[in-house]
Amino acid sequence: MRFSTAVLFAVALSLQACSGLRPVETETETPGGEPTAYPAYESFDPAGYDARPQAAPSEIVHDVPPGVMQGRVEVPDGSGPAPPPAPAPSEPQRVQVDGFRVQVFTSSSRDAAERVRTEAVGWWEQARPGGARTPEAVVAYRQPYYRVQLGAFASREEADAALAVVRRQYPEAFIVPDLVTVMR
Repeated sequence: MRFSTAVLFAVALSLQACSGLRPVETETETPGGEPTAYPAYESFDPAGYDARPQAAPSEIVHDVPPGVMQGRVEVPDGSGPAPPPAPAPSEPQRVQVDGFRVQVFTSSSRDAAERVRTEAVGWWEQARPGGARTPEAVVAYRQPYYRVQLGAFASREEADAALAVVRRQYPEAFIVPDLVTVMR
């Protein structure tokens, strides 16, 4: 009983503190003679400040062509000469794409990862399935592990084919997505 009385008293005291003793608003006049209402406890008088907004710039300067600004764009109708076709690339170019790699090993030791990478490249050189070229072998560090990954495949099908071969030597191997550089 004593506890609930103390809680009730605290709540009543809190509510009374929020009510205030003075009137909430009073009316005063600005220098122009207009009445302004603001709380009685307000000590800031905005009448001494110039509250007019800045004038808008008279001219807007931009670098957009006038035809575009007016909503008119000239589209060729095909009656004029066609632009020359883009030249075909003479040599394959290196391109970075979202691709795949085959991960064969994971370790917290960089030395162990480098050792497995060297072994994997040596194994591939000897096995060389179908006369395939030696794949890129990288040691990628993503905290907290070093990962040995083989190949740089642009498509999942290429990665699946390589995984089937790699699993002969590394049965725990699996495919991981990665940003790879391929020739196109």
